[in-house]
This record gives sequence, structure tokens and C-alpha cells, in this order.
Amino acid sequence: MAQVLSAQESSQFRALLIKAINLNVEIVTAFGSMTGEVVQTGSVIKIPLNYVVLKQAEKDFVYIPLASIHSVIIINKDGELS
Repeated sequence: MAQVLSAQESSQFRALLIKAINLNVEIVTAFGSMTGEVVQTGSVIKIPLNYVVLKQAEKDFVYIPLASIHSVIIINKDGELS
């Protein structure tokens, strides 16, 4: 059974991801984990507010719904976890 995040949990992930823009993170979801640079969180014009965009390679972007996120790990420039 899928876990549904509350609005508060989703907004907490969104606030953390806004602080992590241009940083590398690992995002864990029920479907697995993804690592990449946070390039944008949702905005009214470009993507829905309940999504985050990770850049995994030069032309490879992943759109992740906030409701599917179980955890966010910020990775330092040295490759260490924050």
C-alpha cells in the first residue's frame, strides 16, 4: 500500500529542496532512489508546485512528484552526506 504524505510533509520536502537548488541530492521513493542536481522545484509557470526536477546528466532530467518522496539526502561537493 502506498504511503500518502500530508500537505505539511510535502511542503517540508519542498522547502528543503528549494534550499538544495544547484546541489546534488539523493531522493528515495517507493520506486527506488535517484541522484542528481536539484535544478528546479515546482512553480506556477514551468512545472506544477508538487514536483521537483533533478538533472541527472547533461540532457537527462527527472520530474519527481513530492508526494512520492520518502526521504531527501543532500550530498556535499566531496560526495559526503549532509
